[in-house]
Amino acid sequence: MTSRKDFLKEIKIMSQLRDPNIVRVLGVCTEEEPLCMIVEYMKYGDLNQFLLDHVLETPSAQAINAKILR
Repeated sequence: MTSRKDFLKEIKIMSQLRDPNIVRVLGVCTEEEPLCMIVEYMKYGDLNQFLLDHVLETPSAQAINAKILR
């Protein structure tokens, strides 16, 4: 599947979700590159950044994070 098709599939799914714990899609731009998705403001940033900022830094977590960042 192309990245464009993946993006359109993600938009279709996310635009149908209605949950206070899931970011809402407000709009999309798909006519030309770059494709973009406009979402509601996320006070704590994206999930990845939130977890990096708030997960306890145990030795095993540090090792996992080091592998991810490589």
